[in-house]
Amino acid sequence: MTLAGWLASGAVGLLAGAVSGLVGIGGGAIMVPFLYFFLAHRELSGVPVSPADQAVIAHASSLLVIVPISLRGAWLYNRARLVEWRAVWRMGLASVIMAVFGARVAVIVPGQLLKVVFGIFLLVVSARLLIGKPREERYSAEQGAALPTRRALAGGAAVGFFSALLGVGGGLVAIPVLIYGLHISLRKVSATSLAVITFTALTGVIAYAISGWADHTSGTALAYFHLPACLALAVGALVAVPVGPFIQQRMPTHALRWLFAAVFLLLGLRIVGGNLLGLLGR
Repeated sequence: MTLAGWLASGAVGLLAGAVSGLVGIGGGAIMVPFLYFFLAHRELSGVPVSPADQAVIAHASSLLVIVPISLRGAWLYNRARLVEWRAVWRMGLASVIMAVFGARVAVIVPGQLLKVVFGIFLLVVSARLLIGKPREERYSAEQGAALPTRRALAGGAAVGFFSALLGVGGGLVAIPVLIYGLHISLRKVSATSLAVITFTALTGVIAYAISGWADHTSGTALAYFHLPACLALAVGALVAVPVGPFIQQRMPTHALRWLFAAVFLLLGLRIVGGNLLGLLGR
């Protein structure tokens, strides 16, 4: 990897870590678009990467970095007693099972199609947050209310599948599930999401390693990971992760809702706009 690649990856890692700690999305929504660009430019990556492999390597590498990011973020939030562990265990278990399937699908589906699906999903979530009326949070851990187990398991399954498929850790799916499916307090959404995606990201990494060993021409478990980029991203992210919880715990609830929506909208427009025309032109 070139010097420019190291510097760019470290800078993006700083941003991903701060956003991860603030929003609870693991940082994949920041790192995946960067890795698309990074792998397409040899002057950054240092090695040629075939267009057919760029998306899957971006997704796998993103998941590898998300593991330490989510662990650190969840630990920081847990110190403030903001992680809803009853949701974490149920969703985490289901997500682990489905993440394996998602990783296998990801190496078969065309890379550009994966990018468009990823972007459209972000736009849908953003619209729901911006247009939908805020719903009363019927679940309260402090009041000891029962957690809807079936919804938690179904939501966890969706988190695991799309996490491995899109390389985003699952926070982009976990957040809507926590808000609209389980009605977790917005104050706890980022914290609980980070804890959930620790399960999914680790499982996705293992699944990509197995796929690389079994399917790739090199026949190694590291075939789908760009390790220098992962290292630079992880260092930057781990430095910046504590910034997110510090800010989030001081924001009003309505500001958190708009923050979630704005992040999803901007990223969704960027990815869909950059890939949909290319996909339709095939």
